[in-house]
Amino acid sequence: MEKTLQELSEHVGGTVVGDPSVKISGVMGIDDAREGDITFISNDKYIRKIDQTKASAIIVSPKLRDTNIFLSQQTKRNLLVCNNPYLAFAKLIDLLIYKKPVYPEGVDPSARIDKTAVLGHQISVQPYVTIGKNARIGNRVVLHPCVYIGNGCIIGDDTIIYPNAVIYDETIIGKRVTIHSNTVIGSSGFGYAPDGQGYYKIPQIGSTIIEDDVDIGANTTINRAVMGETVIRKGTKIDSQVVISHNVEIGENSLIVSQVGIAGSAKIGRHVTLAGGSGVVGHVTVGDNVTVGGYSGVINDIPSNETYLGAPALPIRRMRKCYVIIEKLPEMRDLIKTLEKRIAQLEGRNETAQTK
Repeated sequence: MEKTLQELSEHVGGTVVGDPSVKISGVMGIDDAREGDITFISNDKYIRKIDQTKASAIIVSPKLRDTNIFLSQQTKRNLLVCNNPYLAFAKLIDLLIYKKPVYPEGVDPSARIDKTAVLGHQISVQPYVTIGKNARIGNRVVLHPCVYIGNGCIIGDDTIIYPNAVIYDETIIGKRVTIHSNTVIGSSGFGYAPDGQGYYKIPQIGSTIIEDDVDIGANTTINRAVMGETVIRKGTKIDSQVVISHNVEIGENSLIVSQVGIAGSAKIGRHVTLAGGSGVVGHVTVGDNVTVGGYSGVINDIPSNETYLGAPALPIRRMRKCYVIIEKLPEMRDLIKTLEKRIAQLEGRNETAQTK
């Protein structure tokens, strides 16, 4: 598909600086863009590449547009000015490049579907799918090869589940959910009671609920509750290789990045970002609009509207000061040793003076 820069501007709600009639047919990163492509800059460190990119147009924010380097380049570069360049970039990929997959409609003969299961309209049940007793599958659901849907599961309309994902019994999944390959939802939580010699497994008899418009990456595990519910609220996006334990609740529109671990009964608020590799201990509460930095460890409750960093996680301003001190620890150690020697010398002189 080919569009003019002006047409793209109207699609994303931006403003053209330069030639509005230039033709755009592709979307690429700034290093790989060629003539006919549009690229974007959302970070100051990429500004230096505007002289190198071969893109026919660049998406920038109003703030970046007003920097000296862009002001001096306006006669040479075509710009699409948007408040959110990254979002505009994503929308243009959708418009110009992305082709929605077309799935074979119907049930493959190799699928194993219990006679009590209820199937919606226009579904795609692909080879070797298993659907258990009393499961309910909504309209336009796509189940890729080797997906397992357990007894009593409910899968909402327009949900897509990719190959080899396993949905355990009694799991409820909402509408427009995407679950990627090898993800497991509804497995038993890690619960054991010591009995003096070993460990007695605590039955996990609760359920797992995934609300509407949730995306879940590959190789992620979401455990069922011991009792009650493990809940992922609507709009939340979960990356690959994440572990979410029993009775966790994650609020609406949160972002859980790769390799995050959330222990049992933690409560995560709305619009929370847990960056890659971070961890949350059990039975703590993370407030709304919180950001936890990568590889941080949350061991206490965090109030709303805060950014935390480090292990243990501290408010970011405080932790930055700690990092500065950590870098200076070797010099501080040497200084302390020097001061200790001088104090010892002074105390020795005082003792000598007193004896005289």
